Amino acid sequence: MPQVQILSPRPIFRRPAQSNLIADPPRASPISTPRGRCRASRRGVLLTGLLALLGGATESAALARKSGIAAMGCEGCHQGGKAPTVTLAASPMQPAVGDAVTLTITVSQTNGPVAGFYLTAPFGGGTFTAIESGTTATSDGVMHTMPRTGSGGVTTFKAQWSSSQVTGAEFDVYALSANGDNTPGGDGAGAAKLPVVVGCGAGHTYYLDQDGDGHGTDDPAYPLRQDCALPAGYATMAGDCDDFHETVYPGAPELCDGKDNDCNGMVDDNVMMQPFCEDKDGDGHGVTGHTTKMDCKPSPGFGDCNGDCDDLSASIYPGASEVCNGYDDNCNGMADEGVRPTCGTGWCQRYAATCTSACLPGRPLVETCNAYDDDCDGVIDNGTDDELCGGSGMTCVNGRCVSVTGGGASGGVSGSGGAQGSGGASGSPDASSTMGVDGGPSRSGGGDKPGQGGGCALAGSSAVAGTHHGWGLAIGLAAWLRRRGRRGARAIHRPV
Repeated sequence: MPQVQILSPRPIFRRPAQSNLIADPPRASPISTPRGRCRASRRGVLLTGLLALLGGATESAALARKSGIAAMGCEGCHQGGKAPTVTLAASPMQPAVGDAVTLTITVSQTNGPVAGFYLTAPFGGGTFTAIESGTTATSDGVMHTMPRTGSGGVTTFKAQWSSSQVTGAEFDVYALSANGDNTPGGDGAGAAKLPVVVGCGAGHTYYLDQDGDGHGTDDPAYPLRQDCALPAGYATMAGDCDDFHETVYPGAPELCDGKDNDCNGMVDDNVMMQPFCEDKDGDGHGVTGHTTKMDCKPSPGFGDCNGDCDDLSASIYPGASEVCNGYDDNCNGMADEGVRPTCGTGWCQRYAATCTSACLPGRPLVETCNAYDDDCDGVIDNGTDDELCGGSGMTCVNGRCVSVTGGGASGGVSGSGGAQGSGGASGSPDASSTMGVDGGPSRSGGGDKPGQGGGCALAGSSAVAGTHHGWGLAIGLAAWLRRRGRRGARAIHRPV
């Protein structure tokens, strides 16, 4: 009889003397034939190899044995036949903790009268017990040790299992119907599953939740799980139409992502659509007046429609940081504003003409009372009251010259003394009013600072003295002149 070498684990069934299953091979050196080799599942556990190791066997080759092999499937070795009908039943179906559960396996005689099996539980723990001759318990299940011939069209096996704790368990049985021709050809494999819960009545149904969004799949490719408590990786709710994306489940908010987030059969419905403009440089900012597209988010080649002033440079767009490079990086109509080199302080502060040119500070002025650093020494309104206000009886307070006497019987409203301004910022490139243009602010002669309205100092005069009418006229004229001086001061432009 030819010898068969097992390359990886699959159940090989033992037969009695009259059976046609593969018998024990002699211990002669095995031969290799295409028909004699079996390709087995990578998940299988080679029981005979394990027994040989525990018993100190010295054979280097794992040979097919009629005592069977614990493996997750039989089709790797036995092929060519039809799949039998395999059933698995438990009694009782809802046991209490510690109850012995009798598990009954039936295999239809689809390919012949002889059958074998391997019963295990992938989760749930518990203890298996072999209760029939020709079967044995392993660390994780029960299997046949002698192929069995059935009657009435089926072959039946029984085993027991019990659990010492409240749990849910699932039993998987892998079985084979053999044709009895002494070869692995013409045989057929089948399998069956059965959930059992212990100590919690009928238990609960849970659904595989691979993306952890709280909704499991009801795809039949992913079996349900009966258990007493929610196991890890499962959910109490089903209906997830995409169990690989956590943003997709029934009732999820619809996002602009090209997916049916709420599982209602429509993609990107109820999201805000808006126009997007052609964006050639890919900076996310498009150009108006060219191609547009309605979408719920930017897509390649399209950006917002805020008006990119240079759609050939990804570093130039509205709101970009201005860089000293001669370009209008932020599309505000000015180049290098606020980033060119500066020099000087106070009135003398200036921008350089370009990013690389030398910066020349403005010429200092005579310090006057105006809350500004006219002489460019870094100090505002420093000097004596006479120097700052140009007359006696005046003092500089918060950038304004005010009288120290407050009026009096001599009457009159004193002015500032008429400090002269310059005829423009001497030595500056121009007389612009802002730091954005090189140069400094211009000044008019005389009335260029608060309190210096052309040097007006109105005292009591004989023309108005002695009468209430003349005195009131003098006061009104003085007030008018002061207001006029203030308006002139407001018009002064100073560098920023």
